[in-house]
Amino acid sequence: MSDDNPHQALEFIPPSLDHLAALLPAYKFDNLIAAGGMGAVYKATQTSLDRPVAVKVLPPELGESKTFRESFVKEAKLMARLNHPNLISVFDFGEIEGMLYIVMEFVDGATLHEKIYGNPLKQQEALEITIAICRGLANAHEAGILHRDIKPANIFITQSGIPKVGDFGLARPSGDTETGIIFGTPGYTAPEVLGAPDKVGPATDIFAVGVMLYELLSGKIPGKLYEPITKYAKCDPMIDRLIRKAVSAKLEQRYSSSEDF
Repeated sequence: MSDDNPHQALEFIPPSLDHLAALLPAYKFDNLIAAGGMGAVYKATQTSLDRPVAVKVLPPELGESKTFRESFVKEAKLMARLNHPNLISVFDFGEIEGMLYIVMEFVDGATLHEKIYGNPLKQQEALEITIAICRGLANAHEAGILHRDIKPANIFITQSGIPKVGDFGLARPSGDTETGIIFGTPGYTAPEVLGAPDKVGPATDIFAVGVMLYELLSGKIPGKLYEPITKYAKCDPMIDRLIRKAVSAKLEQRYSSSEDF
């Protein structure tokens, strides 16, 4: 696989629990949580600390990309230094049989996608979740890390209701640019990701958070032709002004930081 396109469609067969246990003896693997073309996530126990963790294993094709490998290692080291209640902590990373892996805090809860599926939130709860996400992102941005794939499926809600930003698997340190590599999820991806990757920055994540706030309130993401959120949800008109600014196609008109948002 060339370095130019490490995110092409992959067919990844998740390693078995027994096979992983042999490769990573420091962990007891309990079950497979989720799997897809971009990797597999397992629930495990770090036996030395009796601590539940989530272990994400990436397809070997990604490890063949020098660009991806270098960025993965750099990002994992940066993420491991972060300690914020609204970010999923990173404990360890490495490589097994050509597959990169990362060990993270296990969140016993549900994704925000699961929480809102068919059930839009009231204004107060939507704003509280968004504020928590912004606080977590502000901490990551300050450390030089962009997420670049913010969406409800990558936000986890603990049993006690605390939102945590997770799955930084597509994240890149701020200032890094790629050629020919598309990151993010359609609908949540800011225009500059495709049109001006050298301008990608914190405001790129803010765009996605704005889209997500619209979705939390209305159950749908904004269309290409923006329609006021008040058309689909009972909320203060001020929220519409906030979302419009966050999802502006013009980078200079967007909030420049998570704190501002």
